[in-house]
Amino acid sequence: MHSHTSKLSTGLIHFVLLLGITITLFPFLWMLLSSFKSNIEVVMVPPTILPAHWVLEGYDRVIARNIVTPYINTIITSSCIVVLQILMGSMAAYAFARLNFPLKNVLFGLILCMIMVPSNMTLIPKYKMISAMGFADSLVGIILPNSISITVTFFLRQSFLAFPKDLEEAAIIDGCSRVRIFRQILIPLHKGVLVAMGIMVLLFAWNDLLWPTVIVTSEKFRVLSMFIALCKGQYITDYGFLMAASVCAVLPMIVIYAIFQKTFVSSVVLSGIKG
Repeated sequence: MHSHTSKLSTGLIHFVLLLGITITLFPFLWMLLSSFKSNIEVVMVPPTILPAHWVLEGYDRVIARNIVTPYINTIITSSCIVVLQILMGSMAAYAFARLNFPLKNVLFGLILCMIMVPSNMTLIPKYKMISAMGFADSLVGIILPNSISITVTFFLRQSFLAFPKDLEEAAIIDGCSRVRIFRQILIPLHKGVLVAMGIMVLLFAWNDLLWPTVIVTSEKFRVLSMFIALCKGQYITDYGFLMAASVCAVLPMIVIYAIFQKTFVSSVVLSGIKG
């Protein structure tokens, strides 16, 4: 009887997990299949799941409208934002976790308070500062305000606090400087957490639409999110083009997650155990 109940529970869990996976993946599968449909078939009622006729018109229009430039711009801006946020965030996190300086806790408290400030409220000050520096309508203007993240600093600080002090003190006794401890001991031991934070930052930078729309006006500096947003017209939408452009934008994120999946999952699991 116990064995039968256990099998039933296992089967029910597997069913719920399979249902959850199906619900999660269905929008992406629908987008992927719709990218191979004609515009007429995409809006057909009742809708079709598989294309009646597999066409590449959407992808042809994506290439014709020059998706390469937004792709390159997005790769440049996203890569720079990830590197800068992880670099700046890890250094700030180490300072708040291990160094002693005046008003450390007060400063960290003020930084945490900034998380509660909605990002929309900082758009005008950021725009005025970036414009005054001469970086409006440029890739630097997209990157610079996103070069440091309070969220990344906070989570990395919590991770660094779990680092054993005995190991750090032993390194100092052996003659290691703070810079060497940070670079050769702390960073390698927290590689999984850094990769996880890097993927999250990359996802944000890759999909960000609001700030690039505010700071960029010329076509040569448009990013992918702006390119896709312009797919929708005022009176009519080219759904085949929209779906094909969306697939092109999503695929790099899927590939990157697949490459770093084990590191990402293990770091999230370990962080949950520590928390």
